[in-house]
Amino acid sequence: MRFLGLEMKRILTTKRTWILLAAALVFSGMLAYIPVTFEEVSYTDEQGQEISLKGREAVTYLRGQRSKLEGEVTPEKVKQALFAYQECLTKYGVEDTYELPEEADTTMLIPYWELIHGVREAFADENGMAPALTEIPIEETNRYYEKVQERTKALLAMEQPGHRSAQKIGENLYQDVEKPFQYYSGISSNAMDYQVLLIYLITILCVVIASPIFSSDYQTGADDILRCTKHGRGKMAACKIGSAVLICGSTFLICSMVWIAVTNTLFGWESTKTSLQVIFSISSLPNLDIGQTQWLNLAAGFLMFLAMISFALYLSTKMKSMVSSLAAALVFCFLPVFATSVFPGQLGLWLQCLLPGGGIGMGNSFLYMLIDFKFLHLGSQSVWIPYVLVAVTLVQIPVFLGAAVHSHCKMRK
Repeated sequence: MRFLGLEMKRILTTKRTWILLAAALVFSGMLAYIPVTFEEVSYTDEQGQEISLKGREAVTYLRGQRSKLEGEVTPEKVKQALFAYQECLTKYGVEDTYELPEEADTTMLIPYWELIHGVREAFADENGMAPALTEIPIEETNRYYEKVQERTKALLAMEQPGHRSAQKIGENLYQDVEKPFQYYSGISSNAMDYQVLLIYLITILCVVIASPIFSSDYQTGADDILRCTKHGRGKMAACKIGSAVLICGSTFLICSMVWIAVTNTLFGWESTKTSLQVIFSISSLPNLDIGQTQWLNLAAGFLMFLAMISFALYLSTKMKSMVSSLAAALVFCFLPVFATSVFPGQLGLWLQCLLPGGGIGMGNSFLYMLIDFKFLHLGSQSVWIPYVLVAVTLVQIPVFLGAAVHSHCKMRK
């Protein structure tokens, strides 16, 4: 414990570490606040004046306007939303909202914004093309959840043609989704995107902290002295690794929880009870609300973060300079992001899942895998990618940490 304390003190007393830790904390607050600044609404008041609200004021106003819609998303509420849009579009003689003239009064549509995209999804044709809102029969909204189920099944068949196993897994997952959906005004998908960005930024910052843990001693020659001591190999390696994991892991958890606390305070904690399907896609497979999604994304992100830090520590034992260890670790931070764009199809997905931190990034994040229909295939069997990402990560962490200790003990100058 004394060695561990001394090693943590050594890391924390460097100026670079304090700058990076401070940056991580600033990012957590900033990335929680930015999404609320995007919220805005304009409406015409009783005196005929145009009122524009932004930020918290817009969130509060919208919550008041949508209060009667909160709770279960019943077919009756869906019918109200469709009727309001059809009435407005008919009044101005257009077929879609983007065709509305600038002078159009859309005040009546404000309460229904979050429900209407689900209507268009549910009534999309077999090619995935959403119909014009004026083309959807009002009475068909009574079958809203039947249409939702049918649409999800059709999407699975389109996304996973020839893979009945994947389709079956998706159908079973969606069967467990609680219906009617729940809706509470507040948090948006934009805000959730910033949790993804925060996890990615914290990972990069902590990799910069962890990557020189061993290589700095190799570079300065301090390791030659430490190896001559009684506990200069295995025990010292374990203390170095433990200190890096404790410092980086604590930073990740503190910053992630700050983001959740600030985000939900700004948008309203009540809104975390909204079903994932309302905020993202009605065909999202997990049976989760937004609050559960935030914590699941944090937990999965933390595991993949630890895998990336463990791999950075292993690389550090293999490099004899701080620059090379940092460069190698950062390359592996970026690789999963490009895996699916550079390598097509299943090859890119396999690489993403097998690389450390495979679910940390923007397009490849664990959150986006949760709301997508991507599967890995082995013959006739399929596995949903979020399951693979977590399973691979649980194997990677002890393997990389053990390899780091072994590599340090066997290091030769």
